Amino acid sequence: MRRPPSIRRRLLITLLGVVTLAWLATSLLVYLDARHETSELFDAQLAQSARVLLAISEHELQEQQAYRARDGSPRRAETVHIPDLELRGPHHEYEHKLAFQVWSSEGLALRSPNAPAQPLADGDGFSDGRLHGQPWRVVSLSSPDSSIRVQVAQSLAIRGELIGAISQRLLMPLLLSLPILALLIWFGIGRALQPLLRLADDVHRRDPDYLAPLPLDQAPEESRPLVEALNHLFARLQQAFENERRFTADAAHELRTPLAALKVQAQVALGATDDEARRRALRHILQGVDRASHLLTQLLTLARLDPDGPDTEALPVRLDTLADEAIAEQAEAARQRQVQLELESDGPAVVTGNAETLRLLLRNLLDNAIRYTPPGGRVLLGINRGRDTLRLTVDDSGPGIPPLQRQQAVQRFYRGPGVQAEGSGLGLSIVQRIVHRHHGRLSLDTSPLGGLRVSITLPRHAAAASASTRD
Repeated sequence: MRRPPSIRRRLLITLLGVVTLAWLATSLLVYLDARHETSELFDAQLAQSARVLLAISEHELQEQQAYRARDGSPRRAETVHIPDLELRGPHHEYEHKLAFQVWSSEGLALRSPNAPAQPLADGDGFSDGRLHGQPWRVVSLSSPDSSIRVQVAQSLAIRGELIGAISQRLLMPLLLSLPILALLIWFGIGRALQPLLRLADDVHRRDPDYLAPLPLDQAPEESRPLVEALNHLFARLQQAFENERRFTADAAHELRTPLAALKVQAQVALGATDDEARRRALRHILQGVDRASHLLTQLLTLARLDPDGPDTEALPVRLDTLADEAIAEQAEAARQRQVQLELESDGPAVVTGNAETLRLLLRNLLDNAIRYTPPGGRVLLGINRGRDTLRLTVDDSGPGIPPLQRQQAVQRFYRGPGVQAEGSGLGLSIVQRIVHRHHGRLSLDTSPLGGLRVSITLPRHAAAASASTRD
């Protein structure tokens, strides 16, 4: 099975991803800003060069016209061409990427060696054109009387090279810092995770029996929910272990009595001198075995109904049908004890729960009621439907339970003082756990029959409740 990536790796990937996206966004903004500012700067230089060239050309052409007027020569001014060989002084690599033209009313008066004989652009102002198959930026200026027009052009390759150089110098340090930043993030995350690692080591080194809560004052804010959840788990485990120890001790105590009685009756049977005494001892042994078997069954049931265990499958259950089955099952025991067993129900009663545990609940309630009801008494099982709940009651005409002892009656192995009926003291405890797992309520009251009333309220099945509302 593939292991999931560590928190450190996830954080590193996330932070580096965010930093890389921020770096890309910054690179784009830097490039666009450098391009804009560089274009503005070059445009300003082009405009300044055009204005200087226009001012010089106006002055030179005005002198030429004044000279022609004094000389009286009718000749037109010839176009002046400056070849590369006539240039003096140092050269620059960008010279061939600059061009200019000076136009007078008589035509092209002056141009650079790489400028064509045709106008570089139409109209005044900035424009984009092509020269020698390459894109160029052109600015055109005219004198106030439109007698002179100057056009200065610059290859856009110059701007591209400069923008690339500026962007590279600005962004290269950021790019080179990414590995260093990743290393710093790696160590920073490792340092930040040290409290969590110490917490894991503390839990790992703990003895299984040591369930004291972890200290919260040393836990970072982000790991506090985990520490609190662990402390809650430790508390539940400690409670579960304590319940198990108490359950084991109670079970051992309760089993000791019937086992001791069985041993005594076996000794009586071995020492009996007549058949009647031996048969009486053997009958007592059989009764003791039945009591021990019943006690073991109740103990196993109680262990299986652990309140902290997983919930059983919840399905719609007809409680009235289960009640009919429970009445039929307990009918023979009631007949033997001369107890009248009755059922009162006002119609189909559907709850959401587990049929087996609800059947066990009814069996324990009826068994307890029959055991504690004297001969000639009554046991009444009633089911009443409410709007959203069902109320299950079991009434008997037995001795009942005094109000001060009712809270203790649902505890394990509790048997009230002076109780003569056989039992293990686990019936109501089992009933209470089943009711708890079905999200119901259990209460003990005085029965109209004179004995004990056990009342159980369970939530009705949603579909049945809505159908009852429509009815």
